[in-house]
Amino acid sequence: MTSESASTSIPEVPPRQNVIIDGVLRFPFTGWRALIVGAGVGGMMTALECWRKGIDVEIVEKTDKLSTLGDFFLVAPSAITTLRHYPSMLKDYDDNSHDSRLSFTDIDDTQRMPPLEFEWNREGVAQTDSYPLRVKSVCGRHAFAEMLFNQCKRLGIPITFGVSVNGYEEDISQGVATAIAVDGRRFTADVVIAADGIGTKSHAITLGHPVKALKSGFVVYRGMYSTERLEGVPVADEVFRGMGRPVLRLMTTHTVHAIYCLTEKQVAIGITTEEDDSTATESWSSTVSNDEVLSALPEQNSWSPLLREIIRHAPEKSIVKWSLRHRDPQPRWTSPGGYIVQVGDSAHSFLPTSANGACQALEDAVSLPECLRLGGKEGVGIATKIHELLRYQRVSLIQRTGFVNMQDFHRKVDKKPAENAPPLPMGKWLWAHNPEKYATKNFAEARAHLETGSPFDNTNLPPGHKWEEWTMEDEFSKQRAGIITMQQLKQNGDWSLV
Repeated sequence: MTSESASTSIPEVPPRQNVIIDGVLRFPFTGWRALIVGAGVGGMMTALECWRKGIDVEIVEKTDKLSTLGDFFLVAPSAITTLRHYPSMLKDYDDNSHDSRLSFTDIDDTQRMPPLEFEWNREGVAQTDSYPLRVKSVCGRHAFAEMLFNQCKRLGIPITFGVSVNGYEEDISQGVATAIAVDGRRFTADVVIAADGIGTKSHAITLGHPVKALKSGFVVYRGMYSTERLEGVPVADEVFRGMGRPVLRLMTTHTVHAIYCLTEKQVAIGITTEEDDSTATESWSSTVSNDEVLSALPEQNSWSPLLREIIRHAPEKSIVKWSLRHRDPQPRWTSPGGYIVQVGDSAHSFLPTSANGACQALEDAVSLPECLRLGGKEGVGIATKIHELLRYQRVSLIQRTGFVNMQDFHRKVDKKPAENAPPLPMGKWLWAHNPEKYATKNFAEARAHLETGSPFDNTNLPPGHKWEEWTMEDEFSKQRAGIITMQQLKQNGDWSLV
């Protein structure tokens, strides 16, 4: 080669280097930033997925430290489809979640039917994208949050505590958004993700008004503590001796349903009953005495001796009295320009009878970062709206399911043939879903729908389901007319398991 030809050759471009931290392989760096408001389960999982998708991310949280409050929630396969990408966290999940079966009993603990596996763990049902992971479905809220928090630390995701955000704004011309703290601090990023729960102030910019919440007439007493406190309690010792696997029991009667979970290390309860006063709030700080919880059980001595002992031995003032409130589905989770987007309870709160609040926050946490990755920095505003389009109908239907499940629980039919129709039917459409793959597959078609009006139909619903908007008043009207909305809803499309 001559010196002249050598001088005009194209310089070699260094190859892109893989970024692998704590065994997590990162997508190529996007060059832009996300801010997440709220270090709950949904917020931290969204942060992890943003980081994995090449988006720089930080979290601000109003509390001074990671909260230790909370009870337990159910995790379905659709909520943990990306867990395999985080080897350390996968091991933490396997070590700290509980592989329970469901038992449906009368209030005195008499079984109505043999214990059941959760739908996704039954033989012969549809295989999910979490396979071959055995999905252990009962998770302590604090343990799960701590698992996410530790993974954030391992990846170097900054979390700033003591930041209470009371305002959101966006600058569409600059393509940025800002979260404003009560002390005047301003946190600006290319996208701001409101994961700060039902009390979020982001509704002012997404909807233009607060979300109306109506008291349901019910409260739920919820708590969790160490099983060490039950040592020496005869009825508990008897259960522990023959337990084998963790115990999750659900008992229902008119106006009251109770659930308790007993594992080797922890015990949790959730008792839903008619509200006796107007002081209950939606707050983890609203704790009450053990005697008050016991008094909430009608004909107290007819209830499960184990349930009563679980209540009596809880640390005093550790059980939370939580007001259950109805909210219509929110049709908009994004700001006008799309640079602010809500996830989790900020976008869609659930009744406990949906058994899906945490799952849907975790599905959001996977769907949104994939949409942001596909949209790129110049497409942030449209990417958040695509996420909303892909998720809203699905989430709205699951919210409605929780509403009708609550009606079904509290019908005056205490001796329902549970063996024929177990409570809380879900269906493969719900738990076999993969929110990341769904976003990847449907992003372009959903974008075209938003930009040009071309046809688009969601397929993350029961096959054949005819989706419709609904409101609380619609459901109340059906109940007043004596319509069993559970049957009506679950005959709309395919809710099967295979």
